Amino acid sequence: MFSKFKTIISLVFILVCFSLSGVVFAGDFIIFTGQVNANGINLRADSTVGAEVICVLPKGELIEVVGEVYDWYKIRLPKGAPSYIKKNLLECNNVNADFAAASDKCLSAKVIKDRVNIRLAPSESSWILGKVDKATVINVIADEGEWYKIHPVFQSYGWVNKKFVNKEVVVFEKQDSAVKAADSVKLGDRLVVEGEVSPYGVVLWRKATHKLITPENKVYFLKGERKGLDSLNYRKVKITGRLISPAQSKNPILQIDIIEALN
Repeated sequence: MFSKFKTIISLVFILVCFSLSGVVFAGDFIIFTGQVNANGINLRADSTVGAEVICVLPKGELIEVVGEVYDWYKIRLPKGAPSYIKKNLLECNNVNADFAAASDKCLSAKVIKDRVNIRLAPSESSWILGKVDKATVINVIADEGEWYKIHPVFQSYGWVNKKFVNKEVVVFEKQDSAVKAADSVKLGDRLVVEGEVSPYGVVLWRKATHKLITPENKVYFLKGERKGLDSLNYRKVKITGRLISPAQSKNPILQIDIIEALN
């Protein structure tokens, strides 16, 4: 009897060790940019073949892989993925006079509560794809009753089977790494900067449409949704993004991930 009891205790101990090692391993996951290797690949709302399909990925599409569970990769939603948010959790952001006069539609909005759900369809019962916090600025695509259809936010995710993703373009970034200070970044790093948004003008082939001027008069060119940036002209914001030009350049270009309105 005692021998049997020892065996059970040993098995429990082994299972606990495996469980803990799994947690440590997950924390060491390296974010990378993968490439879809076949046509018509389903991006699903969960890591199972029974989960609802969010959208279909074409062969060759680059995706940002941020995690894994068994045979599945967790990825940031691509630009064309459907995303919805309740209207009553937003404040329309069309404050620029010219911008507002051009349309009576809400084209950009600020989230007014924390931990707001982003859903796959305009329904409280649909899959939750991610969450956004208060002051985050989102870009609206269409008005659908009590809901807005929006461009996918940085904090929304889907799942794709690993066999359909090649690890050909590696970013080499820790998932839990801190966002870096603006004075210690290099190409590809994420950073947070605050300042005032203003138009940059329209020039053929230019990557950026706006600029951000920090309190120290450092200028960053901004690459993101133009309509949303138009609505934030001459307002103070906090931007989390990734450098897509060398930090040593006079005016580095920042690919926007998250915008938060500060006034």
